[in-house]
Amino acid sequence: MASSSNDPDSLVTLRFHDFRVERMRHWWTLLGGDDHADIVGVFGKFPSLMRLRVDRGLLEALASFWDPTHCCFSIGEVDLVPTLEEYAGLLQLDSPFSETPVIPIRSPRSNRVLEKYLGLTSAVLRSEIIRPEETWRKANISLDLLTKYFSRSDFPAELARDFIAGKKGWKKFRINAFKIAFAGIFLFPTSAGRIDLGVIPIVFSEGRSIIPAILCETVRSLSYCRRQGEGVPMFCTQLLQLWFCSHLRYFYLLQTPYHFERHTVSQTVDIALLFTGNSRDWALYLLDLPLSEWSWKVTWGPAVWMPWTHCALFDGVPLPGVWGCTGYYPSLALRQFGGVQYPPRLGDLDAVTFDYIPSEDMWRLLFRIEDIWGGHLSEIVLIEDGSPGDSSVTSDFVEWRERWSPSFTLRPTVRPGASYSLVSRSLRVSASTGQYERATVLERELEEARAELASLRLARASEREESAARVESMRSTLHHNSVAVANLRRDLEVQRGNVSTLRTMNDFIREQLEISEAAKDHIEETLAETQGQLETEQG
Repeated sequence: MASSSNDPDSLVTLRFHDFRVERMRHWWTLLGGDDHADIVGVFGKFPSLMRLRVDRGLLEALASFWDPTHCCFSIGEVDLVPTLEEYAGLLQLDSPFSETPVIPIRSPRSNRVLEKYLGLTSAVLRSEIIRPEETWRKANISLDLLTKYFSRSDFPAELARDFIAGKKGWKKFRINAFKIAFAGIFLFPTSAGRIDLGVIPIVFSEGRSIIPAILCETVRSLSYCRRQGEGVPMFCTQLLQLWFCSHLRYFYLLQTPYHFERHTVSQTVDIALLFTGNSRDWALYLLDLPLSEWSWKVTWGPAVWMPWTHCALFDGVPLPGVWGCTGYYPSLALRQFGGVQYPPRLGDLDAVTFDYIPSEDMWRLLFRIEDIWGGHLSEIVLIEDGSPGDSSVTSDFVEWRERWSPSFTLRPTVRPGASYSLVSRSLRVSASTGQYERATVLERELEEARAELASLRLARASEREESAARVESMRSTLHHNSVAVANLRRDLEVQRGNVSTLRTMNDFIREQLEISEAAKDHIEETLAETQGQLETEQG
């Protein structure tokens, strides 16, 4: 049972729905290359995300460090803000500001929308759509419905009567079904474990960015779970974990810079976490990391960021999502953009925070959000360059930060058998001076040894993977060559058989021709004799 969220030492408990990941991976393998390109065009470099194993302890610790007031992770002296620009860069999608966000509109009933995108009859869909409550776009379907008709290599002929036009257009409907399933399972999962149909306008709104909706539901869900002390993460946990790890120095050194190779997602997924444990162990581990082990700026970002830090009508940036709207404060993330950190501009989140419950107020607020986004291009600014260390903050920011009361202040405890790295810095300082200095030296040596060991393990693992890949490639080449030789031999035997057959047929035709010639001569002789006899009788 989760502790009360009013307790600053409470840890958030999360409940995950991850039992459908393998089914989505299998479905992905059934699609062709053109299908993959179509889907990646919408979601970016997401396929590798399906291979990422979410660390529950890390996610619960992050949810505990989330500050709903400032919309950031506050971990000791480190404040990290997931931003639109970073999420777009991580997925290698176009800038979220080159397109407008998805704004809900009045649309037909759910079954009509699904008929359009899936091609299934209304009779099939009506029994599958569930509306748990009378709120905006709360209709939902199961993954089973989509996999039954579309997680296949070929059209299900036995189910043809369930489609409006039979087999016609099935491959396009299969792509649509995968997009809906991926959005409903990975990007916007629900507490009911079903696919909310509110994802449909996000997926099929051409010329509009999905990044604001992804970040919006991340902020909304983290804030809800932090305030309640528990909940279901209704956001893309894989993407959040990938983004957060990119700000750890260990990952920063192993990731490839943006300018040389754009495979950040697939590359980072294969990097093992340096630490594993429950949420409390993770919280103590992160609190114990020195500033030198963090990286404000990710290695895969552009050389110069041009972020949208605030707008004229709101000291922040509004984020329209799937189930509601909220905002966040990228002006608190200036160090992440390589700039000098000033005191952030904090507006009233209540002005842009609301659920999508159909009413005149909802439409009025949505029109206001759309107006704010309409003027964002004139408000994007260049960031004043800063240094990578603590000097990238101003004295005003330091004073502002000291007045900030964090929402989560875990009290470290020492348990029997706990590793030294899990003991907080405040406890170590209380030791005697000599012991502290000795412990500091030993800890530094231990960390260096761990880093070297991890580097060696990664190098050896990389060598093993490369060797295995070469062997597999050679085996594949040998197999293909063997198959090709066997096919050539079979074709040669067939050709030889054909030649023999042709020769036999040729001999037979010659014999028949000779027989025909002999018969012709015999007939001519008989005819001549008959004519002679006839002439004799007439004479």
